[in-house]
Amino acid sequence: MSSASSKDQQTVSLEARLSRLDEVERKIMLIMQHAGNALDELSKDRPTVKQVENHTHNFRVVLKEVETEMNAHISYLNQISAGLPYEGTTYAEAIDLYQAVDRLLLVKSKLYSLL
Repeated sequence: MSSASSKDQQTVSLEARLSRLDEVERKIMLIMQHAGNALDELSKDRPTVKQVENHTHNFRVVLKEVETEMNAHISYLNQISAGLPYEGTTYAEAIDLYQAVDRLLLVKSKLYSLL
């Protein structure tokens, strides 16, 4: 039963991470909107400094939120991938295995030749 509970917990955790990534995507759209608003204000003949400052402040705040969340996701991915094998760690073992099989075949052939 604990295996099913663990699986449910992993599913909830995955859903929570995906939900947070959806929120990051929404915030990226918001960042683009704030940047566009600031540029629109700056392109006016007489831009209002207060409006430009407001839009750029909002841009920076949301950008910082996205940066923080993405760093958390990257950190999580680094943690879970640290223990996973990759070709660099298994290549030497694979070579050893192939060499052992070659030696075994050589010994087998020598034994057959002696019989």
